[in-house]
Amino acid sequence: MTRKAQLLMFFGAVACMAASLSIYDSIFNNFLSDTFSMSAAARGWLELPRETPGFLVFLTAGVFAAVPLARVGLLAALVYAGGIAGLALTGTSYALMMTMLLISSAGMHLLQPVQASVALALSDDNNRGKRLGQVGAIGTIGAMLGAGFVWLVFDKSAPQYRMGFLCTAGLATVAAVIYGLMHAPHAHKTRSRVVLRKKYWLYYVLELFFGARKQVFITFGPWVLVRVYGQPAEAIAGLFFIAAAIGILFKPLAGHAIDLFGERAVLVADGLILAFVCLGYGYALPLMGGEMEHARLLACACFVADNLLFSLGAGRTVFVSRQTNSPEELTSTLAMGVSINHIISMTIPIAAGAIWAGFGYERVFLAAAVLAIVIAGFASLVPGKRARA
Repeated sequence: MTRKAQLLMFFGAVACMAASLSIYDSIFNNFLSDTFSMSAAARGWLELPRETPGFLVFLTAGVFAAVPLARVGLLAALVYAGGIAGLALTGTSYALMMTMLLISSAGMHLLQPVQASVALALSDDNNRGKRLGQVGAIGTIGAMLGAGFVWLVFDKSAPQYRMGFLCTAGLATVAAVIYGLMHAPHAHKTRSRVVLRKKYWLYYVLELFFGARKQVFITFGPWVLVRVYGQPAEAIAGLFFIAAAIGILFKPLAGHAIDLFGERAVLVADGLILAFVCLGYGYALPLMGGEMEHARLLACACFVADNLLFSLGAGRTVFVSRQTNSPEELTSTLAMGVSINHIISMTIPIAAGAIWAGFGYERVFLAAAVLAIVIAGFASLVPGKRARA
């Protein structure tokens, strides 16, 4: 099978998984709020078991080191689909919900380094950023379709959470089938089982801080919209749809910017812009003079902006890909990066939930803004394009 055919199949799998995750992200926080009436502190604690599989990714990646990447993708997508299908059937049982959440999370996190590695395996040395940008754009189209589905179909007065989760599982199953049909010999080499090396220290630090930055917004970004501004599932889906529509152009441009300006410039810009986004999100009400509707619009704009900024994180992947000694080492290095960013991802929501409960959600995003400045500082240590040349 030609590389072009492999690339098209891979794009299909990426689109299906993106649509699946988009439906899930659009409805999950409303599902928790409507079904279990969680407090902010309880929502933060829920991330501990949900993110634990991410911390263990380096172990699971090591177990499957001799398995072709596409087959690992097949397994990961099926595990994720099984957990989400189970989530559709748990009803109001908190224990069952937690169990299914753990299963689906294991599949989702195992798939993360696989997708990045396949994308890089299907690229050349001089177009890695471009390829990751293309993958991001394809994922954005899928995310837009998933969010659009929720936006158009969901009933505000009686949300169909079970139907949404079953559609999520169905799309993941299609992605698994596509991975099962892929045969890419250049991506089938045995990978290093565990990679933890001194020369990757800066990548590990960036991943650690990214885990904190990511988790604040993933956990409490939608939670602010749901609890503070009273937004229903279809409104959250609408924001994901808008972010996805803009991302069709933004993500390829982000990949091109990485190739053109280098990883350091893009990662520093990401951190600095993120600081302003966090302040706007947390302090929308006072910034808008207490006008709830204006504050809601500002918060929604910052929510969309944050979703777009995630695509600049591809700079970390390109940065570490230039440091690895061999393609076989890259997947394990990325898996270790996922595990490292989940060291803090498991705990930061608990701390953020406590800050919300004690001092208000504004302080959560003030702390996130400070963290973004720290990220920019460490990103400035990444070798510049001129130094790399």
